Amino acid sequence: MALVVLAFGVLGLLWMHQQTLAQQRQQLMRSVASGIADDLAERMRLNTPQRVMYAKAWDSSSATAAFDCSATACSRQDLAAWDLQQLQQTLQSQLPEGDASVFALQGVAGWWGIVIAWRDAAETYRTDTTSGTPPCPAQMSCWRLFFRPDR
Repeated sequence: MALVVLAFGVLGLLWMHQQTLAQQRQQLMRSVASGIADDLAERMRLNTPQRVMYAKAWDSSSATAAFDCSATACSRQDLAAWDLQQLQQTLQSQLPEGDASVFALQGVAGWWGIVIAWRDAAETYRTDTTSGTPPCPAQMSCWRLFFRPDR
């Protein structure tokens, strides 16, 4: 009887450990997504005149930038294309099946939104249709950031 109680206790501890690891992984994904969104928002603030060029829908990869703006001077338009290329590379390298949507908020002049998504079959962190923004894709979790590029 003591072995049965001990076995159930160990199984309970293993289950709790598994749950803690899953929660820690999701917290890490939210932290990475927050950093990516903050980075893109700052890039848009620095290139405010070209902010319309930053608009991006789900599953649309940005055109390949012809320039490397870290090595040579670029026009503001080239900088926007290069920033989107950097976003795509960061999403692919830091988030599982990472994707992003960048959009102007409807009905609120001057405000923009960035939604960063990552693969999460359990959909543990969904923030669908917040303020009329694009819904999070199926089997993904999303981090949303709203900001004004001109401030």
